[in-house]
Amino acid sequence: MSSLHYNPVRCAAEGCSNTALTDSDHCWNHIADPSDYCRRLDPQHLRCAWLAGADLRGCNLEGANLEGARLSGANLDSVNLRRANLRFAFLDGANLNRADLTGANLEFAVLGGADISGAFLTGANLQRANLVGTRGHRTNFADTNMYFSRPGNADLEGATFAGANLQRAIFRRANLRGANLQNTTGTANFENANLEGVSQ
Repeated sequence: MSSLHYNPVRCAAEGCSNTALTDSDHCWNHIADPSDYCRRLDPQHLRCAWLAGADLRGCNLEGANLEGARLSGANLDSVNLRRANLRFAFLDGANLNRADLTGANLEFAVLGGADISGAFLTGANLQRANLVGTRGHRTNFADTNMYFSRPGNADLEGATFAGANLQRAIFRRANLRGANLQNTTGTANFENANLEGVSQ
């Protein structure tokens, strides 16, 4: 039986207590051919997939259905996730440096502790997303919908939010030094946030 987010299966490697990845009997540490695993992944059939800790840098996940998927600690550096469905996905602790999430749906997604520095989230849906403690230097949030998102304690230095909907977003204690907040809409909570050099 293949591992899923809500039905994890133990890795088949002797003595390993990790969870096997979806469409594999093994966890990432024990997959014999990682490149082949990436090639075999079907982007349209990854709903609730277990991909925690996987190195997916060679995968093209444009338009992928990753709703409810477990991607905790995954390496998605520079991965193409344009228009991907990541609703309810767990991306906590993931590496999303320079990832392309243009137009992606991240409603209710958990990105706590993830690194999204230099990522492109232009036009993405981040409604009610958990961004607590996220690192996002120079991340592009232009024209995103951040309604009721929670980027509290996030390090978003130099990020751009131009044209974004920030209604009820909670930036409490976030670092927004040098961020671009021009033409944003809605009222956000910036309690104890660092707004040094912010352009509005």
